[in-house]
Amino acid sequence: MKKRVSSIIFTLKNHTFFKKVFYKMTQKKDVNIDSPIAQNNEAKHLFHYKYDCMRPRTFNEYLGWIKFNYSNELWERCADKLKAKEYLEKLGLKQYIPKTLAIYDSTDCIDLTMLPNNFVLKTNHDSGTVFLCDKKTTNFDYVFLKLKEPLEKIYNKNGEWVYSKIKPQIFAEELISPSCNNTEVIDYKFFIYNGKYEWGFTAQNRKKDCRFCVFEKDFEIQQVDYIYLRPNKKNLPTKPPHFDEMIRIAELIGKHFWFVRVDFYDTNNGPKIGELTFFSQSGLGPFTDNNFDFKYGCLFKKTPFYQLIKKEY
Repeated sequence: MKKRVSSIIFTLKNHTFFKKVFYKMTQKKDVNIDSPIAQNNEAKHLFHYKYDCMRPRTFNEYLGWIKFNYSNELWERCADKLKAKEYLEKLGLKQYIPKTLAIYDSTDCIDLTMLPNNFVLKTNHDSGTVFLCDKKTTNFDYVFLKLKEPLEKIYNKNGEWVYSKIKPQIFAEELISPSCNNTEVIDYKFFIYNGKYEWGFTAQNRKKDCRFCVFEKDFEIQQVDYIYLRPNKKNLPTKPPHFDEMIRIAELIGKHFWFVRVDFYDTNNGPKIGELTFFSQSGLGPFTDNNFDFKYGCLFKKTPFYQLIKKEY
């Protein structure tokens, strides 16, 4: 009975509508996660185990520990979506990088006449500020208004130091079309531990009722929900045509980091890299089955982070 109640609560909390309400409530509280204690306090509302990022065991606890006990200049550079592209190009991955059409310091600088009919507008320093634009149908007054808000903020509210030094900018990017196997562009996110792919998840249906789907190894779908609910069986994602190529690229990038998440889109012309991420959901992304949180946390033993933590305790 207790498990059933927990499952119902998770379902409600992780439906897109309820998540939006929850985030608005959180913003009103002006939560500022600037220490391990604040991280642990915030985690109390999300996890069904005693969360302690000072003595990490789970995936989320490890991310919390890293957030407050580690720093790395390359992480900071690659958290900037524009500088990450420059770095990836130096690794010989230019063909996998979506083309940047223009870079702007403010919305006043955007000249729509210089852009194609369809394109994407993004910010380089935060998460989720993405607008798919069509010159014929997009309300650009609304888009520009929404782009101004993040430009005035430093995106490190939850202690994610990698974002604190980024100069906020807007950039226009080519619009990625889905592969012939899909009707929408699906995000494929790979977690790389010390250069090795271990697991990942897909993100789809972003506009309406966002769904995440955890996978391992050769795109084996796992029976667990992470952050958002899984798609129903009819809408489960299938292994993308360029899956093996994505792994190869992700591991090539991952050789330069103790831990990183590499995001891809699959297209008819091969995979395209979305971004590099270091603190998935800021270390506050619940699983419906805690065993997965512990399982993916154990994988950090393969990284130098584990030795750093052992020295402390």
